Amino acid sequence: MGAYIGEAGGAVHTGEGSQYNFYLAAAAERVRDRTGPGRRSITEDARKRLSERFVHPPHMREARDLLDRHSLVLIAGPPGAGRRATALMLLHELPPGAGGFYELPDTEDDEGSTLEAVAVHEDDRLLLDLSVIDETRYLSVQRRLHDFHAKVIERGAHLALVIPQHLAYLQRSDLKPHTVEIGRPPARDVLSRHLQRDDIRPDSTELTTRRMTTYLAKAPLRDVADLADRIRRFRDDGVPGGFPGWRDQALERLADHSAQVAADIAAHGAGRERALLLALAMFHGSSPATVFHGASALLNTLSHPPDERPRLEHADLNAEITALGAETRADGLVQFRTHNYDQAVRTHFWTYFPDLSEQLRRWVGQCVSWTGLGEATHEQVITRFAEQCLAAGRPQDLLWLAESWTGDGGHARLIPDAVQALAHGLSHEQFGQIFRRQIYEWSTNHALPPNLKQVLVLVCSEAMRRTHPHQALVRLHHLDHRAEGPVAATARRALLGLAHADSTMYRLLLQRIGRDLPDGRWKRDLVLFLELSTSVRLLGAPDVRDGLTAGWAAAFRRFPVDGWRPYAEHWFEYRTDGLDQDRLLDVLVAACGHSPTSLGSLYRVAREWERSGRHRSARHEDVSGRLFQKINSAQGLETLGTTV
Repeated sequence: MGAYIGEAGGAVHTGEGSQYNFYLAAAAERVRDRTGPGRRSITEDARKRLSERFVHPPHMREARDLLDRHSLVLIAGPPGAGRRATALMLLHELPPGAGGFYELPDTEDDEGSTLEAVAVHEDDRLLLDLSVIDETRYLSVQRRLHDFHAKVIERGAHLALVIPQHLAYLQRSDLKPHTVEIGRPPARDVLSRHLQRDDIRPDSTELTTRRMTTYLAKAPLRDVADLADRIRRFRDDGVPGGFPGWRDQALERLADHSAQVAADIAAHGAGRERALLLALAMFHGSSPATVFHGASALLNTLSHPPDERPRLEHADLNAEITALGAETRADGLVQFRTHNYDQAVRTHFWTYFPDLSEQLRRWVGQCVSWTGLGEATHEQVITRFAEQCLAAGRPQDLLWLAESWTGDGGHARLIPDAVQALAHGLSHEQFGQIFRRQIYEWSTNHALPPNLKQVLVLVCSEAMRRTHPHQALVRLHHLDHRAEGPVAATARRALLGLAHADSTMYRLLLQRIGRDLPDGRWKRDLVLFLELSTSVRLLGAPDVRDGLTAGWAAAFRRFPVDGWRPYAEHWFEYRTDGLDQDRLLDVLVAACGHSPTSLGSLYRVAREWERSGRHRSARHEDVSGRLFQKINSAQGLETLGTTV
């Protein structure tokens, strides 16, 4: 069989303009649709949805008491018992205060140890999930936890920490009094709660069939939630039979066909048959031509010897796919006759042909690079590949594909595919931290190809921010330093969007900017500070005022007046609207220090702004007067009146 070339493509357009922007919009939409609220999200909406469906596990009361009394609780328990959900709910149940609700990073970036770098603020509710951490990191966190706990208590904050069950033997004895081992709540209760929230109320006998009982006895709670969602979708799609029909259809989709697939693959021993079987599984629900070209490409990738017979002496594609248990639907697309058989085929190949992993990776990369496949097919193939390589313990395959699709000479149309591949990795419970670490390494690399930088911006702003906003901001800040052109613009927008949307992230970015301002290493940080300053918040917090003062001082010192004038005028507008009136002017005056030049320039800008008529408030004439009084006070001249 010969090599397949999808079609010739046109010129690659990777600059600004509608084509490039289309790919960025498609990438963001694909990740947004795939992740939704996110099982690992800690947003208020996600927590509220979880609380409506949450079933308290055994020892929940004990965990709540520990958190109330000591501001700290360590959650232990078997995987699949809902440890993370329990930690989230314990924090969610606390009375909301002035602080934020966020997850601490589980990897160490440029700020060093997580617990040393994180600033704890009043009433913060903090989650730290260490369920898949390694031995070295776990020991490091435990050594630092005592001092961090003291900061948590001092600020009236609370910390819920999920500890790794597989490293229970490494837990320090002084932390055991703060530890609660939760049990697995009854899976049937979890399923019932989810169904009730979707207005589905089966009677008890409909939930106690042998098939349902067998499934619920072993399924992790996340899979129980997925089962409820499948039942809801069948209800919404109008599947007949009421709850028993929806239930049976959902369980059929989850049936294990591994034994049948193993027997079928053993029976179909020819290389072409097996290549076609895997192509059917990867391109399930696609056209016969797509399946054919996928099988041809796989045989070429594996250097399989061609069948030298004339083509018309071969069986046609319909006969071949029928012999493999597939059929062509009325809409012309191909599928297996047995539900979920395609997933079992994929799992078999990745499990029992481990020596083909790299060739399968290259094959998928080549197939996705074809033009004309369609957005839906791209998304399905990447999802299927991601599930298999992550289940097989090969996260590097997703990273490799993302790099290959976005390397020098790569087409911008593959940006959505690379974004989706990385988003799958980030959302994986076991390997998510590997992807966050690799994205950090990439974000600090000046020589990274522009398309890969753009992918990282989208991944951080659309996927990582939902579960690890702290780490998303760190990576976006590095990309803001190193990107150019349109990528720099999207990185800056994403970074500011994250900081403006959340006070904790605003504080963190202000802290990071302030760290680099004294040596002037990153001139971009000064512009970033001025843009960040357009959102005025937390002026009552000393650390925020100090950060704003340091930033304005650098702007006065290093920029000409016209470089900072629009941002100072923006603060004058805030001042005339009555928001923290004196504190805003206090920050500006303090930033001038004792520099007559800076003080004079600031006062002159205020006077010119008043005279320009660009203000919104009738009280604008008070700005320069109040500013003049503060300047006099700073110079020890409080008795002087206002000069007009």
